[in-house]
Amino acid sequence: MDHIEKRLASDPVARKVLLMEQTERQQRDTQSEEQGLIGHMLTICADANAIFRPVTMFDYGIDGEVEFKDPETGAASGRKIYVQLKSGNSYLRDRKRDGKEIFTVKNERHLQYWQNQPADVYLVVRQHDEMRGEDVIRWMNVSEYLKQRQDAQSKQLVFSGEKLDFAAVWRVGDGLFS
Repeated sequence: MDHIEKRLASDPVARKVLLMEQTERQQRDTQSEEQGLIGHMLTICADANAIFRPVTMFDYGIDGEVEFKDPETGAASGRKIYVQLKSGNSYLRDRKRDGKEIFTVKNERHLQYWQNQPADVYLVVRQHDEMRGEDVIRWMNVSEYLKQRQDAQSKQLVFSGEKLDFAAVWRVGDGLFS
């Protein structure tokens, strides 16, 4: 440890400044992750001939909507789903007793809010797979899950997401038109 490092370690103001810089860097990283996920949604929705609209203000548990185009006319149909976007490895954990992946809803109000929506809400989770060195983006219909689950009071959701790509978006859109 050199003279400067010793000084920083012993100076309470310097320690506070370093902590603030680390916090700001983490927030910036989180923001970058979220922007990347929005970019992914824009791209795969375009590939699936759907429209993604991010919610830019007043996030109450929905970060965007996907509107599906009419397969006959190609026009916007008004048929849509909503998405809640989460980016980072801290959102899912493996439950010890059965090994299932668990997403814990931090804000209990979101559960009721999602259930009250006129369209289904999908939970989108982006994680970095350390083994493969790549990001994995999956989603699940959280509205259907909430209707069918046994413990209606629990804030823990068993995450059974499928890979989120244009084909997955396409399948959901097809389901809305059949």
